[in-house]
Amino acid sequence: MKDGESITTHLQMMQRYVDCLLKLNVNFDEELAIETVLHSLPPYYDQFMMTYHLSKEEVTLSKLQGLLRTAESRLKRKSVVSTPVATPVLSIGDGNGKKGKPSQRTGR
Repeated sequence: MKDGESITTHLQMMQRYVDCLLKLNVNFDEELAIETVLHSLPPYYDQFMMTYHLSKEEVTLSKLQGLLRTAESRLKRKSVVSTPVATPVLSIGDGNGKKGKPSQRTGR
């Protein structure tokens, strides 16, 4: 999957590959198709892949596509939230680098 490419576009391309292999009578079962799709994903889907493999849920290629679309929308929301925004900077002093006179404190 290319950087910036939508998961939908990527999944459509992967589905075309699977369909072509099936037309050529290549023994390409759904489990292999799912693993191929998972291994074609970029590193920011690692958490999704780990969760998928730990869930032990029976998933079809179609259901995986839906799960990946949901994951993509979560990743997009997460990146919008975590995008740094300009934060105000606290400035102390007049910026000339010189220290002022030490204050005279009276003892108690």
